Amino acid sequence: MSTLLASFNEGVSLSISGQHEAAIRVFDRVLSQDPLHVLALSAKGSSLASLGRPADALKCFERAIDLDPETAEHYRNAALCQLELDEPDAARPLLEQALLLNPEQGWREGTAAEIAQLGEVLVTESGKQRTRGIGLSGKARYRHARHVLELALELHPGSTDAARALADVWAHLGDTEKRDQYTQLAGRLMRAVTG
Repeated sequence: MSTLLASFNEGVSLSISGQHEAAIRVFDRVLSQDPLHVLALSAKGSSLASLGRPADALKCFERAIDLDPETAEHYRNAALCQLELDEPDAARPLLEQALLLNPEQGWREGTAAEIAQLGEVLVTESGKQRTRGIGLSGKARYRHARHVLELALELHPGSTDAARALADVWAHLGDTEKRDQYTQLAGRLMRAVTG
């Protein structure tokens, strides 16, 4: 096994075990030897995203797109970073390209689930416990989560979790009509799954 491959595998192992800072150092070592190592770029981006550094992660994924424009995951990961940065308009074309490259329904639903999970984290985390997003508070945090969750529901209209989370968001934003609309949608979706 080459030294470069061994280093990359070490970085992946560190990342999987949650040691993201150490993984990033290893991926940087790989990239210093081979700046075109797309897998190391993407893995570094994932570690940075896991550490709540979406702007830094986005740079890695954008570079990965430049080097390997036919891989859907790079676009999806860049879109997730844009969503975390509360840039839904920048995320949308990235997601569209990702879905063109990988049109499988299961992949689409998985992507929607990842986006919904981000939205739910944005709703539930606050203050010092916040690990995702750009540190917004109050109503701005709920508006941010709304953008994310609406996109998740757009990608997968059958997502009960996204509908339920949107109902919660609208409750915090003080719009009872929208809250009721999404509560009813979540109920209909749940009945469709169980019925």
